[in-house]
Amino acid sequence: MGRKSKRSSASGRAGLERMQGSTDRQKRQRKKPKLTSEAGKTDSRGVGGRELGPPTASQACTLVKLDATDWKQPSVLLGCLALLIAFVFSFWQTLQWLESQWRVEPDYSHGYLVIPLAATLLWIRRDTFPGVASQVDLRGCYLILLAVLMRLVGRLGFMDFLDGWAIAPLVGGITWLALGLPAARWAAPAIVFLLMLVPMPFRMETMLSWKLQGVATLLSTATLRICGLPAIAEGHVIWVNDTELMIEKACSGLRIFMGMIALAFFWAATVRRSWIDRVLLMIAAIPLAILTNSARISVTAILYQAFPSESARQTIHDWSGYLMIPTAAMLLWLFKYFWECLYRPVRLTSAGDLLKQKLKNTAP
Repeated sequence: MGRKSKRSSASGRAGLERMQGSTDRQKRQRKKPKLTSEAGKTDSRGVGGRELGPPTASQACTLVKLDATDWKQPSVLLGCLALLIAFVFSFWQTLQWLESQWRVEPDYSHGYLVIPLAATLLWIRRDTFPGVASQVDLRGCYLILLAVLMRLVGRLGFMDFLDGWAIAPLVGGITWLALGLPAARWAAPAIVFLLMLVPMPFRMETMLSWKLQGVATLLSTATLRICGLPAIAEGHVIWVNDTELMIEKACSGLRIFMGMIALAFFWAATVRRSWIDRVLLMIAAIPLAILTNSARISVTAILYQAFPSESARQTIHDWSGYLMIPTAAMLLWLFKYFWECLYRPVRLTSAGDLLKQKLKNTAP
């Protein structure tokens, strides 16, 4: 019994010594020094010259903050000028087609304001600019290749709209390539906003316009009946007494529909609240555009009954069209203001923050 107890105690001491030895080896391995280069930076090789692995993406690419003087350097200005010249040369025919659509089609006359509004959007968000990547990010070439493919398909298929839509991925790819992914994410709202430059495909435009004509006819007829006028709808024609109102394509509300979508997207990109507020603002633009167009038709029909002369009716028709977009923009702003007042952001404060604030206020 005595020998067995001595052997067991000896084996126990040996096990403790082995455990202590392994613990000491682990501590020594943690304290192994890293080799440093002459510049004082950590070398990528560990003790014994073994590679520790390639640097991660966050280590390989850092963000650099640029001030106004950095952007005014001759190399930066020449690079931006060269990109602008190459872009205009490549998309010259597309830009000519877009300008003709803005000038001829009233539904897309807002195209002249898209580029200035996109630049304004970047200026408003300038305080959140993350910085420029320290090296080129080749992943931006994927978007550039997508833009090239879209242009090729658009040319071969005679789809001018697809050629115009290629502007957005091209600008996004160049931004990603030259400035880095964080800068591309920061500029994404303004880049997506460039899609408003391009008119919709003809089939989509025709189908949407036809649907909007039907909705405007039904809502306007119901409004006129509520106002006490004997209104009857026949297709896209409203009869009020002996007055015929034809809801043509120009009166479908497509112009105000596109303008409201562009304005809602611009305001949603500038709102620094939750994504729910931005989505609601975009959704609210659709019924507000439809209601504004129906109200315009109803008011026009009522004024036609009071002013039967052709010159007066022409003036009423023109001015109702001029006032339609400002009225819709005011309604959208009122909805935005009401929603922001109804749901204010709540600031979460801990007990420690409250105590610090109280001590700060009571301090002499």
